[in-house]
Amino acid sequence: DIKNPLTPIQLSAEHAQRVNIDRGRPLSPVLDECVAAILSQVKLLRQISSEFSNFASSPTARPEPTLLGALLEEVVEPYRTGLATRVALTLDVQPGLPTVFIDKTLFGRALTNVIENALHAMPGAGALAVRAFDGRAGGSAEGGRVTVEVADTGIGMDADALARIFEPYFSTKATGTGLGLTIARRNVELIGGIISVRSERGTGTTVTMELPVDTGTRA
Repeated sequence: DIKNPLTPIQLSAEHAQRVNIDRGRPLSPVLDECVAAILSQVKLLRQISSEFSNFASSPTARPEPTLLGALLEEVVEPYRTGLATRVALTLDVQPGLPTVFIDKTLFGRALTNVIENALHAMPGAGALAVRAFDGRAGGSAEGGRVTVEVADTGIGMDADALARIFEPYFSTKATGTGLGLTIARRNVELIGGIISVRSERGTGTTVTMELPVDTGTRA
């Protein structure tokens, strides 16, 4: 219901932009700013609505053997162009990773939420590194898990904020619902994984997700 009126609002604002462009008369600076603000806030409202919807739902995990490197590339690739001039984004996948046994959709949403959270922590320039490697310590696949780390050079968190980071509606940001990492944790745990966060104020934050390896014996 919340999303329904957003579509005509967005279409009307975009139509106003197109009409002025077609007529060869760019929008006045004030009107252009107003239309841009409308479109920006519509996008934000869609994101908030989606987060509440995802949080309220009770998804069922449907794990399957998954090539993690390909999935990580699929999630990370859309960010490359938009961040090229602001954030140095790297993806490092250890060669020969074992196949993981996860629900691709749930993990993809979790990873997206983690990345979005990291970007909000870097309002200016920064670096975002996504790594995947064998085992929790970077050696063999300890405990039958593959580790995915998302590390940013953002503002970081103090101990009090870090202790509450997975609480619903808790946020260190001025905008948003405070549900991004809550949903990420739920999704990772639904697929049999483990998620943890370490952070230091003024240094950055690293989110670690440990995913189950496909043993080839599952039903």
